[in-house]
Amino acid sequence: MRLLLVVNDDAGALPVMEWAHRSGYELDWASSAYEAELGLQHQTHELVLLDFGTPGLDPLRLLRGYRRMGGRAAVIAILPHGLFESPAVALDLGADDYLMKPLDPEDLGARVRLLFRRSPDDKEPVTIGNLALRPLDCSVSLDGLPVALRSSEYRLLAALMNEPTRVFTRTELATQIYGRPQGAAGNAVDVLIHRLRHKLGAQKIVTVRGVGYRMRPAARPCHLTR
Repeated sequence: MRLLLVVNDDAGALPVMEWAHRSGYELDWASSAYEAELGLQHQTHELVLLDFGTPGLDPLRLLRGYRRMGGRAAVIAILPHGLFESPAVALDLGADDYLMKPLDPEDLGARVRLLFRRSPDDKEPVTIGNLALRPLDCSVSLDGLPVALRSSEYRLLAALMNEPTRVFTRTELATQIYGRPQGAAGNAVDVLIHRLRHKLGAQKIVTVRGVGYRMRPAARPCHLTR
């Protein structure tokens, strides 16, 4: 797997470079916003580790431009303490997950494994009405047309669709997505739900007040009789 690391200081880059080498990953290092844009234009990476505190970097503009170009790499935001009031803001700006600085290589490795984990026993397509999820290639379609989802959005939708009658709490969904409950679980999950509703339609996911979320069942066909 090939990674792009965007961080402007040696102290932040070296532990990640050592971790990538131990893990057998190829890693390209961009130390400025300009180098980050050049690296993303090549679209040869499967994962981007993006320091949101890089001088001159506009994460929203960078990630929107990358997605418009067809970039599909997962993005883990690296956040300096105090950059945002809530770290979940990084998800709203286009990241799939986030880590706080200073980076812990063990935690980073766990997040990366979760992002790219595939279950060999869970490859059957799941369909609810006009919405279809295909675990084999991690794709989603609506009315037969492909829907572009980020990896965190896909994992949340997969959790809901695999147990469509279950009401998930925000903490349960955060654990499904990120592999652990987290302090900002409510905000992070709400951001992802908002993005999924925008892409799939507001009625696909139901809010159960005071509890969490579940899928809306497919409408039953209406049989007319005389």
